[in-house]
Amino acid sequence: MRNEFTKQFNDLGFDVWSAVPALETTTNNLDDILPRLHALSLRTNQWITVIGARRDLIEQLVSAGISRSRIRWVHGRNQDEREWATEQALLAGTSSLVLSWLGELSPRMQQRLKMASKVSQTHSFVFNDLPSLTPLH
Repeated sequence: MRNEFTKQFNDLGFDVWSAVPALETTTNNLDDILPRLHALSLRTNQWITVIGARRDLIEQLVSAGISRSRIRWVHGRNQDEREWATEQALLAGTSSLVLSWLGELSPRMQQRLKMASKVSQTHSFVFNDLPSLTPLH
């Protein structure tokens, strides 16, 4: 079945199993990859889905040249909801980029997100550091 599936997509000019779009786990600051995110966002008119980020991170994307009207911002109350939202955003295939702030991922969840990214041909960046709120005094 995999060969039949791969052949169908290869005939259309896609190679699902060795796709360039992939899941990248990073602890980098968003500033470090903004030029790359901007370049990737220009390839299509699909959504840029951002999961678990603070408002100031959305503003950084807009300042980098990503249209606010293309940013879909999803909050999750906890780690499980953010992981689920990330997987669903990838599987939907309606985003050109999925940026997630998830914290520590289990090996199983990392594998699930990698497969979803490959199958959907969606670039995905998972930031290990959750955005921290300014402490109240």
